[in-house]
Amino acid sequence: TKFADEWLPAQAGTDAALAMAMGHVILSEYFVANTTEFFDEYVRSYSDLPFLVHVEQHENGLVAGKFLTADELAGADDNDSDAVWKTVVLDEQTGAATVPNGSLGFRRSAAGEGRWNLDLEGITPALTLFGRDDAQLVEIALPAFDSPDGSGSVLRRGVPTTVIDGHQVTTVFDLMLAQYGVHRDGMPGEWPSGYDDASTPYTPAWQAEITSVPAEAAIRVAREFATTKPATLFTYRGPAKHLYGSYNERSCMMLPIMTGNVETRG
Repeated sequence: TKFADEWLPAQAGTDAALAMAMGHVILSEYFVANTTEFFDEYVRSYSDLPFLVHVEQHENGLVAGKFLTADELAGADDNDSDAVWKTVVLDEQTGAATVPNGSLGFRRSAAGEGRWNLDLEGITPALTLFGRDDAQLVEIALPAFDSPDGSGSVLRRGVPTTVIDGHQVTTVFDLMLAQYGVHRDGMPGEWPSGYDDASTPYTPAWQAEITSVPAEAAIRVAREFATTKPATLFTYRGPAKHLYGSYNERSCMMLPIMTGNVETRG
């Protein structure tokens, strides 16, 4: 902090709340209200955000399950023992379920040699199912560990789904928007009324009551991080050395993933 132009003194152990609120702003302004071509192309190519995830029935309603994998597709190769490790996307151009290079299934045996890379080979992974003619908007239950004592609650928010070879699925990106509380028109569930809604995770006003960082500062820094190239995020040991520290780290690391700043010097 000695040489910083600005210090946001979040209370110890509350980094995740600030990072989630920053992510809420970035997703709202640069992926939903407006789209950013570089961000879209980056997360399609270098993240798991386009990959399909099962939506399954649970005692609390519909919930996200595991990744859809190649062995679950119609016409799957019964002789491919690694198909269970090959994740699936929808090709935006054809609408077909497609297995791109680079997933774990291509690294498990010699048969995957030459396909370890992330070359999409002409595939354009669909980042969202929202707006598809066959999309069904459903409400799912999402976990929220947002209480100081570590207890959890359930958020009920909507995602667009479709059915692939008998499996109801959505994308990681659609799940992420629901988790962060970024609303899209017509989506069922309970959503923040705006950045100033302090009662609903994960808004700037919500984090302010936890971290003591003003909501306006969180909004401004999120915009600066998204629009500065290159930008970098360095956490070291601070956020990790607390109860549930790995979640602090994960929420922080989502910011460079969203903005295409992984492993950059800023």
